[in-house]
Amino acid sequence: MKESDVNEEFNNLKSQSELMSERIGDLRDEVDKVIEENSELKIENEHLRELIAGKDGKNKKKQQLSMSKKNLEKLYNEGFHVCTQFYGKRRDSNSSCMFCTDIIYGER
Repeated sequence: MKESDVNEEFNNLKSQSELMSERIGDLRDEVDKVIEENSELKIENEHLRELIAGKDGKNKKKQQLSMSKKNLEKLYNEGFHVCTQFYGKRRDSNSSCMFCTDIIYGER
């Protein structure tokens, strides 16, 4: 093999590996989005099940909350984040936040 052929082959491999690295990064971003959406849907599903169960199921859960968690729940229901990541910021279109709901309803 000529030196120019080796250099050309090396440059081709380098280009291909850079392209593959970029594609892997894009796929990783997509997987992260899907995982986040899945977590949000699980939380929303849990809330919908509580609503379907009726007031009795929700009242029992509220009775189990401490006074501080009830205060956090009140702020959350008014449309504010109570999680450490976004504390005090208004939730977009009152969308659910898995971090907030974990703080309020999580097993701690």
